[in-house]
Amino acid sequence: MGKAMSVALVAIGSFVAGILLAPKSGKETRQDIREKTDEYKAKAKSGLKEVKKGADVVKDEITEGADSVKKIAKDASHDIKGTAGRFREEASTRAKTISEEVKQTSRNTRDATR
Repeated sequence: MGKAMSVALVAIGSFVAGILLAPKSGKETRQDIREKTDEYKAKAKSGLKEVKKGADVVKDEITEGADSVKKIAKDASHDIKGTAGRFREEASTRAKTISEEVKQTSRNTRDATR
């Protein structure tokens, strides 16, 4: 059990014990318990609303972050595809040039041996 939960349980237990041991009538004691219960319910509801607001903010931030990562990944993919295409074109051009040079060298060698 968390430290905060232990503190809360001790506080509630102390409150109940104080009310039950106080020199008041049963009717007054029950009224006090009802009032404090309503007060704590209101505080709990308020706290829950704050937690929900915080959760919504975190959800929105996570969504924005995921969208940013998705866009970055898409841009990077596009850049990689473009670079790969340029490398493929350059390799093809160089291969054609080398092939022509080999053919020319072969022709030159053949002509020289005749």
